Amino acid sequence: MTGTPSRGRRDVTVTLPPARDVSEDVTRALDPDVTGQSLLPFAVHRNARVRAAVAARTDCPAGALISLGHDHDVTVLEALLRNVRTPSSVVRALADHRNQRISDLAVQRLRNGYR
Repeated sequence: MTGTPSRGRRDVTVTLPPARDVSEDVTRALDPDVTGQSLLPFAVHRNARVRAAVAARTDCPAGALISLGHDHDVTVLEALLRNVRTPSSVVRALADHRNQRISDLAVQRLRNGYR
């Protein structure tokens, strides 16, 4: 981790150690020992399979779930909609998604999950 002071605050940059392949990053993103801020680099990973693994985790930080709600990959959004910890505001926003499958899943989740 590196940081640079900025007006009394410390900005932290978290980087991932290099992985051999995507499947190794997926495994690391699913590892229960990787929690909290350690998940954040995986939430912005270049590969959608890794981001979907993070989106599926019930211990994913709320900020990451909100950010993943803006992802362009359908697999990531589907994982997010299956996660019971995804904030209702994200699910409501996805109900208006241009992809009909995502929209339908979000509407169904709203009908079933937030009564």
